Amino acid sequence: MSIKGFRFLYIKLQIEDKRFIRIPFPIPLYVFQELLDCFLDLLTVACLFVPKVSDPDSSSRITIYSAKVLVIMVMKLLDSLTDGEPYDLVDVTTDKVKVLIKVR
Repeated sequence: MSIKGFRFLYIKLQIEDKRFIRIPFPIPLYVFQELLDCFLDLLTVACLFVPKVSDPDSSSRITIYSAKVLVIMVMKLLDSLTDGEPYDLVDVTTDKVKVLIKVR
């Protein structure tokens, strides 16, 4: 395990001259990635026992297969967030609202 992947997600929100609301992500992002990887393994095993349904009405339902694809996409997103140096993901200031999301 390298220190390079040790990133936290910090979210700050300020509305109309009030104090910042700080929402730190409670676990390091690499731990969340490992949890998602374990969950993906469980979904892969579950997909062995669940048949693929090609019902036209099933497009509006969430299946195990769509959950598996969703977990893979979230893992790719987290990989892109943890690459490189720490940075500000969002820094938006308007008249009444300030939003700041940092990856540190």
